Amino acid sequence: MFKKITLMLMVCNLYAQSITVGEEYKYEVLFGPFKLGKASLKTEKIEIINNQEAYHFRFYVKTSKLGDRLYKIRDEINTWISKDDLSLIKQEKNIREKNFRRQSTTTIANNIAITNNKEYTLPDKAIDPYGLIMIMRDINIQENSSKKFLTIDEGRVRQIEIKNIGYNKIRTPAGKFNAYTYTPIYNGKSALKNKGDMEIAYAIGKNNKTIPVEITIKLKSGVIVLTLKSY
Repeated sequence: MFKKITLMLMVCNLYAQSITVGEEYKYEVLFGPFKLGKASLKTEKIEIINNQEAYHFRFYVKTSKLGDRLYKIRDEINTWISKDDLSLIKQEKNIREKNFRRQSTTTIANNIAITNNKEYTLPDKAIDPYGLIMIMRDINIQENSSKKFLTIDEGRVRQIEIKNIGYNKIRTPAGKFNAYTYTPIYNGKSALKNKGDMEIAYAIGKNNKTIPVEITIKLKSGVIVLTLKSY
């Protein structure tokens, strides 16, 4: 019961101080040492979903012709999160990674979720893992400390623990940054264990705004790194 209350308070205490309609982050996609494509994360206009004002995030990853030969990716994820408490309202995923393809739509109202016509009850309000990229920059996790979040993705509900593993110099096409990194941990150790797990490095950019400068994503096969190109 205490864990349930803690998770609920964590969601309710989130605030989107840094979310700005129209902001967009463009990335180069790296697979090992090879530059194999491009990615983008954009905040679209505020929309009304299930009678709630919602932020709309569009995230896509697309490999180049060279990248297609090695590991073709055509992923697009659209998520709508509540403007009030940042919990997920709707998620649309269109995933294509090599020979793997899947589409899913999830909608949530009053803690009742429906994913591809399958209905289930959530224990509390949940956060979208892709929305977390934008949300986490407003969450203060002290270095070597961690916080837990309830997430939902394609109908899979799980608690994740995120740890701040400290600062590191990161070089990107957009410049050099002194960035701190939030990473998932399992059994107390940093790890990209499950498909969709993300490690996100944040730094101070233009206008003193915290921005995601590098995103490492666990795929069905392997890991890709998105390194900031422009914003």
